[in-house]
Amino acid sequence: MNAAAIRFVIVLVATIGLAACGFRLAGTVNLPPELSSIHLLTSGLDARQQDALRQQLTRAGAELKNEDDPDAVKLVVSFKVLPDRRLVSSASDNKTVDRLSRSLDFSLRAADGEMLVPTRTLVQRNDIVLDDDNLLASTREKAQVLEDLQQALFEQLIRQLKRI
Repeated sequence: MNAAAIRFVIVLVATIGLAACGFRLAGTVNLPPELSSIHLLTSGLDARQQDALRQQLTRAGAELKNEDDPDAVKLVVSFKVLPDRRLVSSASDNKTVDRLSRSLDFSLRAADGEMLVPTRTLVQRNDIVLDDDNLLASTREKAQVLEDLQQALFEQLIRQLKRI
């Protein structure tokens, strides 16, 4: 047996062993069966954010449906940009510490209109050091932090939905 065949057998055995013991990647969440069919209504999210949220819901086991599906629960999601706050400003080294905050409101209604989850608000904040002497790097870092805040809110939403 050559080395490639031996590696293949080892990987195959390890994969089967992991699957047999119920292993799944950390961070994956499966929604309850009653949330397997969701009609998503959003406000305050651009197309890229809507796609990211749809992907999160799909990865969690939801099938996104049209409004006319009689069995779909209605998930209403509203994304808000909260004002940035300057926490510290240093004139000596031209650096500032800003607090970036975003919130997400959501509610959930059953297909028959019954309120399953009244409106709840999720908030994520992150403090970031910005260098006024290096605007390009500061702009990139701020964009990454905002992306991380959005991702954290979507993951928090999925965890909340899992508890229903």
